[in-house]
Amino acid sequence: MICWRIDIRRNFSRYLDAELDTRTVARVERHLLGCLKCRASLARIRDGHRFAREMPRLAPERDSWHLIASAIEADNRPAQSRATRRAEQAFAWRNLSSAQRLAAALAIIVLVLAGLLVTSDWREPRGDQAARVDIADSLDLGGFHEVSIADISSNTKPHVVAEGFVSEVRIDHDGDLTFRLVENLQQREPFIVCEIIDPIRLDPPSVGSRVRVYGVSRYDDQENHRWHEVHPVLNIQTMPR
Repeated sequence: MICWRIDIRRNFSRYLDAELDTRTVARVERHLLGCLKCRASLARIRDGHRFAREMPRLAPERDSWHLIASAIEADNRPAQSRATRRAEQAFAWRNLSSAQRLAAALAIIVLVLAGLLVTSDWREPRGDQAARVDIADSLDLGGFHEVSIADISSNTKPHVVAEGFVSEVRIDHDGDLTFRLVENLQQREPFIVCEIIDPIRLDPPSVGSRVRVYGVSRYDDQENHRWHEVHPVLNIQTMPR
């Protein structure tokens, strides 16, 4: 299904670059919580940004503006033949250094990839991607080790199922959905951070709901984290309170 919230989608790049005001960020994140299509789009744009940042930075060996200006002037001469203009443009290209040619080629590649990222957002997943999206429907839930939130720190099994209450739902810095699972809504600890990542198609649970979460157990030892996670979440079942 196509999302028509163009007012939200046009802000994705600025959202990833932290250029939006607090009010607009909150509006974007509220939409992302309920729109799988836009979360997938945001993930693709984020990957494009990461690719662009990792490309080598090349400085031109010399100023080539006079060659570019000559090519522009040639295009503005109506009486000049196309063959002559092509010859001048080819001459200008040949006079560019290898570093300048490489920089131009890399810029073209980035533009093409950006176009592919945008156009691919309007297509439904097919083939292997579609199979990955439906992984939650083909799980053998009996193969998951049941663990309580308080005891997850001593767990040694890779695939677990934990039950608890959802205390918060948010979008993390990578654009993925995360929520906290606690034993008691009146207490912040102990907790498990659960993360929903693309391309697994799962709707986020609502705050205050009681759920059973199936997924991969791991420990996040990053600075300022030091918490146990279910990452990725593979299935969510809503339970009676």
